[in-house]
Amino acid sequence: MIPASVHPGPGDHELLDRLTRLIGSFRKPRIAVIGDLIADEFIYGGIDRVSREAPVLILNYDSTEVTPGGAGNAAQNVAALGGRARLVGLLGADEIGRRLARSFSRQVVRGGLVKPAGYHTPTKTRILAGGVHSARQQVVRIDRAGPPVTRAMRDRVVEAAVAAVAGCDAVIVSDYGTGLVTPALVAAVKRRLPRRGRRPAAPILLDSRYALLKYRGLTIAAPNESEVEHLLGVTVGDHLPTLERAGRELLRRTRMSGMPGDSGEPRYGAVRARAADAASSHLRFG
Repeated sequence: MIPASVHPGPGDHELLDRLTRLIGSFRKPRIAVIGDLIADEFIYGGIDRVSREAPVLILNYDSTEVTPGGAGNAAQNVAALGGRARLVGLLGADEIGRRLARSFSRQVVRGGLVKPAGYHTPTKTRILAGGVHSARQQVVRIDRAGPPVTRAMRDRVVEAAVAAVAGCDAVIVSDYGTGLVTPALVAAVKRRLPRRGRRPAAPILLDSRYALLKYRGLTIAAPNESEVEHLLGVTVGDHLPTLERAGRELLRRTRMSGMPGDSGEPRYGAVRARAADAASSHLRFG
């Protein structure tokens, strides 16, 4: 049985060994991944010279790579850990959408992708400069949002999501603020899952960039530090009591069981509710 939490060992090597064994203990779970699909486009070029038109670099084009972002990235991670992901979301029939669809692992089931007429895939384009013998550095990023999500689009995604969660061991919801993912969509998914007491038997994990406080009664949410600060109007910094109070407040307001934090720093651990009292929490620091 997989333990409820992983506590750091006496050193990095011991922790890495335990995490590796933990991942190795996974069976082949079926996980539905529902949410905003984003194409991460990387354009690579070698530095040639500084332009005479403006103080900017001129790059000689090398190559372009398209990888899954948003919910697509979560699905790829599920597949990389040995699971089978059922991906649900909106995808454009445009060229970037076709390239994105081809980039998924075979373990990502794409039958739940909805392709409305005229929809174009949200894209984040990063231009990186560098050479064979030098590190590639990001020069600029260009974001292209998709069109507004209509009710008809959302209804089709809800239908696909309800079908995808049947028989799944867990559900991941990825909300990047495009307007596709809503509490009503998540509620429809919850109703489809078998129950264990008052909660769904399969855990529902939520990653919502802007609207975490609109959701209630899911299993886990994963805000990063800046999102926590924005939601609660606090500054966490290195002040651990503030972090703990913020975690308790988010658990209270969302009625979730746990909230693993993510600030990109090893010191940032997890706030999770104890089974006996959803209002009490503890922190783990790496």
